[in-house]
Amino acid sequence: MRIELSVEEAVELARVGGAVPPYVRSVTGEGDEIRVSVDLREVPDAPSGLRLAARLVPVVRATLRVESFVAGTAVVRVEVSAGGLPAHKLLGFLDGPLAGALRSQGLPPEAVQILPDARVALDVQTLMRPALAETLPQLRVTDLGYADGTLRVTATL
Repeated sequence: MRIELSVEEAVELARVGGAVPPYVRSVTGEGDEIRVSVDLREVPDAPSGLRLAARLVPVVRATLRVESFVAGTAVVRVEVSAGGLPAHKLLGFLDGPLAGALRSQGLPPEAVQILPDARVALDVQTLMRPALAETLPQLRVTDLGYADGTLRVTATL
C-alpha cells in the first residue's frame, strides 16, 4: 500500500499519537525540505550546554532532508540555525533529552541516533510502534521518502 501525506497531515497524526513533544513549535514542508522550529527553553531536563544555548538563542530552526531509507531506518540530513548562524553542533546536546523523551514514550533510546556530519538515523518501525499497536500492529514500512512537499510511505500488512 502507498500512503501520501503533506507534512502538516503527518504532524497532526503524530500529535494525536502523542509523538510531537511540546517544545516543537512548528513543522512545515516545502519542496524537498521539512522545516522545524524548536523552543529550547521548553526542553525538559536539558543538559547545561543546551540550557546555556537556550538563554542565548531560545528558538532554533532546522531543515531536514530525507537522504535514504534502508532496512526500516531513515537517514535524515539536518541543518540547524540559531539566530541565523549555523548551529549543527547543537545536535550533540540533544542526545540526552532525546533519549529521555523516547524512554518516556516507552521507546528504546537507540530508535533515534545522532550520526556524524549532521545526520540522524530514525528506526521508523520502532518509532511508529506505539501509534500502530492497537490498530495496525502488522503494518511494516518498506519505503519512505519526502519530495515535492509530500511524505510518501510504502507499507505492507
